Formats: sequence, structure tokens, C-alpha cells
Amino acid sequence: MVVRIEYIVKLTQNPFSSFMADPSVQLEALQRENLQLRRAVDELSILNELSAAIGASKGMEELIKTIIRRSIKAIRAEQGVISLVGEDEGDPTRTLVRTMASSSDREAYSPDQNLLGWMHLNRKPLVINDPKNDSRFQGVAWPDSVTSILVVPMLVHSKLIGILTLYNKKRGDGFSTEDQRLLSILAGQSGQVVENARLVEEEKKFATVQQELNFAFEIQTNLLPAKAPPIEHYDLAGISIPAQSVGGDYFDYIPIDDGKIALVLGDVSGKGLPAALMMSNVQATLRGQAQFNVAVHETLERSNHLLTQSVRRGTFVTLFYGVLDPVSHQFIYANAGHNRPYILRADGTLETLTLGGLVLGFLGTQSYREAETSFEPGDMLFVFSDGITEAMNANREQFEEERLEELLKTFGGVSADDIIERVRAAVTEHAAGFPQNDDITMLVVRRVK
Repeated sequence: MVVRIEYIVKLTQNPFSSFMADPSVQLEALQRENLQLRRAVDELSILNELSAAIGASKGMEELIKTIIRRSIKAIRAEQGVISLVGEDEGDPTRTLVRTMASSSDREAYSPDQNLLGWMHLNRKPLVINDPKNDSRFQGVAWPDSVTSILVVPMLVHSKLIGILTLYNKKRGDGFSTEDQRLLSILAGQSGQVVENARLVEEEKKFATVQQELNFAFEIQTNLLPAKAPPIEHYDLAGISIPAQSVGGDYFDYIPIDDGKIALVLGDVSGKGLPAALMMSNVQATLRGQAQFNVAVHETLERSNHLLTQSVRRGTFVTLFYGVLDPVSHQFIYANAGHNRPYILRADGTLETLTLGGLVLGFLGTQSYREAETSFEPGDMLFVFSDGITEAMNANREQFEEERLEELLKTFGGVSADDIIERVRAAVTEHAAGFPQNDDITMLVVRRVK
């Protein structure tokens, strides 16, 4: 990191202008200008040291500490604090996001909220050399050990990005106008560097989040079936469309002994990587338990017990689980707190599948009830997530179950793939471009003959 420093020394008068008039005046002028020149050289040295130290700093924390240490040394104060300002500048009580204090034998001071609020409003340097009696901050309970305060804004293109505060001038009667001017220069020098470091931090965080989302998307993609397995006499199809890059919905086809197949559709609480990881856990658990080929209610009870031991408190999954025997066409199912799936019979009647129990992962001793039905030629099972019925348009009107039911009744003789496409098209038309917050997942099973 390279910081360019420009410093211009302006002499207040020509030291030789009155030489012929009065030698004592000329000597006094020379001494005054010599003092000013020495001060300018000292300040330039301080700025160069700050620039070098900033360039050697690694990361925001070290950068902040470097600025504070150099400021304390330059102004000869006891302590220093930098308060970084967040995006919401309207509320100073919420914009203090990091405070760093120098090492000191005394207690570490934190900027009073009234002080921060004043700086938010005025955005100019502030010197308080008698805190107890300062009329601007009456009622503020300053610590007895605080004798003087110097505060300057850190501005970048007129935007307040931080507040630099120094406490207790080590010598003299408090902070001077020169101290105020020098600290303002230091804050100006440091402000852009701090802002750049903050942007770099945000970029790194964004890259990390994006990496997690990519990883979660990969997990989810690998979990979802690439295609439906061929089942004699049946037409199967499924799809999951995440509202964000990664969602919490899940569906699966699980082969079981004797040619049976388990059909699963669930909705994991949460989004992103945590939801994808839990989805992976749910799939592994269900696939493992399904191989025991026990009753449907037992599979859910065992899975629920395992999940309550392995997932975070407050995390759960709604799930529909059913086992199809393509030979006898018997279908046994249980609904664990999920949306009611539909069966569209060949004669056009519509049935709902509700029997079951609570969501998985909530209570470890939960029991489930199972129900049995059968498929006749032309019957169709439609399992879905609430991303369909809760899809909204710009008027905040949901798609709702009634609309879905009327749509399903028109699907007699329609293939599983076409049913999915038609439902998706209807939801898309209803939303009319309004952004959705929930995933859309569907599983369709049709008995062809």
C-alpha cells in the first residue's frame, strides 16, 4: 500500500522584510519561522511514519491499532479510540461497530453516545478541555480520570466513515488548536485507507459467502435425483426450483427391497448452507432407515429420533413419505407436518393425504400414523411444497390451494413431466415477475395402466 503525502509550508511573512528596520524584530521573526518550520518538519515526519506503518499493516484490526498508536504518539495523549460507522448514519447508537483502545494504566474509555451523536450531526473537530463543565455535554457522566478530549471525523468524499477520539493530553492545559489541526490531518490521511480496508473485508466476506453458497448448491444438486427411475406401469417426475441460489426443499426416490419404492418430499427449515447440510442429513437418515423395510410409521419414527439428536435446536423438516408397491399398486404413506398432497382419481375426483404426525426433528419421541390407498389406471399423485401455494404477485395475493386444486382437475391423462411444467407455468403467470421467497418443489406419480 503506497500513500502519497504532500505538505506545503507557508511562511506568514518574509523574515528579512524588516531586517533594516529593527534587528530584534528580524530575530524574533526568524525564531518564529524557525519554530513553524520545525513543527512542519515534525508533522511531515509523523505523516511519513504513519504512511509506512499503514503500509505494513495487515487487516483491519491491525490497521486501526496502528492509526490509534501513531495518533496518541503524535498528539501526546493517553488513550485513543476509533469508532467505525456503519451504513445507517441516522442512528449513532447503532453505527458503532468496532472500538479499539490503546494500552494504558487507566481504564479503557469508550466514546459517550452523546459525543458520537454530536459528531454525526456536526462532522467537525471538537476539543473539550473541561469535560465536567462543558455546556454542550451537560448531564454526561464523564469518568473522573478524563481531563480532556479531542475528537475528529474521518471523512471520505464527505461520507463519515469513522470517529477518532483521543483522551487526556499528557502535558499542558489540554488539547490545543495545533493538536486539533494535526489530528485532523492524520484522520484525513487514514480515512481513505480505512475505507479501502473495509471494502476489502466486505469483498472477502462476500467471496466467503458465495463460496458457501456454491458449496451448498453443489450439495443440493447432488442430493436431488437427476431423473426418475423407470417403474413399470408408472410415470414419475420431480423438480425443485430454489427461490435463492440454494433452498431447503428436497425430494427423493428410494429403492426398497421387493421392488418397492419410497417417495419423499420435504421442506427443511432455513436457507443456504445450513439448510443444505440438514437436507443431506435428512436424506442419509431416511435412506438408511428405508432399507430396513419396516412399516412407514416406523421409518419416520426412527428417522425423527435420529434427527432430533443430530440437528440444532429449533431446526426441523416437514416431510411426506410414502412407499409404493408397483405390483399390488398399494401405497402406504404418512405426512409429517407437510402440505397435504393430492390424488387426482381417473374419474376427476380429488383426495388429500393428511394422516401422519408432527414435523421431523422437533420431538424425539413423536409417533406417526400411516394410511393406505391404492392406484388405479389414470390415478395421479401430486406432492408439493408451500412455494407453490404461497407464491405471491405484486398485490400480495397468494396462489393458494383452491387455485391449485382447480388446476389439478384439468390434468386427466396428462404426463408427469407436463403436469410439472403446467403447474410451474401457472405459478409463474400468477407471480408476474414478483420475486419469490420460497422454493418450488413437486413430485408427480401417475399410474399409466
